[in-house]
Amino acid sequence: MRFGPTEISIMPAERYASAAGSRWPMGIMPAPGELLSSWLHRLAYANGVPPHYFGALLGAPGENWSARLDRALPDRILRLLGEHTHIPLEDIAALTVAPDPLPGLRLPLRPGSQQTCAPGRQVTWLQFCPACLAEDETPYFRRGWSLATRVSCARHGCRLRDRCPSCGRGLAPFSQKHLVPHQICALCGAALCKRTRPAADGVQRLERLIDDLLRLHAAGHRMAAGRSLSDLLGSACFQFGKQRMSIPRLPHRDRYHLFRQLTEERSTPFGTRRSPAISYWKRVAQAAPAWSGLVTSFSDAVLPRPKAGPCPTTAGPDLADLVQAAAWLHQKRQAL
Repeated sequence: MRFGPTEISIMPAERYASAAGSRWPMGIMPAPGELLSSWLHRLAYANGVPPHYFGALLGAPGENWSARLDRALPDRILRLLGEHTHIPLEDIAALTVAPDPLPGLRLPLRPGSQQTCAPGRQVTWLQFCPACLAEDETPYFRRGWSLATRVSCARHGCRLRDRCPSCGRGLAPFSQKHLVPHQICALCGAALCKRTRPAADGVQRLERLIDDLLRLHAAGHRMAAGRSLSDLLGSACFQFGKQRMSIPRLPHRDRYHLFRQLTEERSTPFGTRRSPAISYWKRVAQAAPAWSGLVTSFSDAVLPRPKAGPCPTTAGPDLADLVQAAAWLHQKRQAL
């Protein structure tokens, strides 16, 4: 078609599918340590599809669709995601928690919607650090936040949350029917980034020891008699009023309170029942005050100790190497 004195030509363009292939318009690369459901919510948002409807597009309709894929990602959905994003299948599969080396300590995903219930003591499927969400260039949720033994942020030292600070209900980004980023509560529309108070030093030290033990367990170091460390920690039941509850069945508020009880020895949450799991928790709580972390322990064991007398002229350990090693261990901790 030609018209006007300037002889502007209009030619029919190629169909988009022919030009772009099967790839979706917007590609989103996963962030380090990101949970699959978090990446799926961001991918849906970037391509103009509210997360509530994105599950049906993937062939995974229903409530909690993305959280269920965190735990079991069917091959057909994995291949579909690889085809439309051009991200290697192994990189997508690595965002899940399956196969899970720590199944006994993951926050449980209940059938049906637990997020729409009235605020209370009901456990939620995921927790988060508001400071991390506020600082992220693109906010995302970490795999490590699904562990029941995490009660504070290793980076900021503040407490985690497991529900919206405004409406008090759990996270439900998979039910968002509008094009709203997932750091906004899908139930009330409030931001999730309201800061929390710092965690007590003793709580962070106990948490750091448990993290290091679990990281060794995930690396293949097993306990005697074939016991699973995650099962041992997850099976212990603590006394809360008239109920005995395991760590994964407790909301964040109660888990943080439990960690304070263990570190401050203000009262015993163990009850009168004896079990190997309870005995192990007691040993961990007793060892935590003197625990300085794997990085310090490794440095003390490997680096040469200074000798008495004049200072040696040889160069000491490279600080950059120590910082790099610490950063690597921190990244492994975030990926648990």
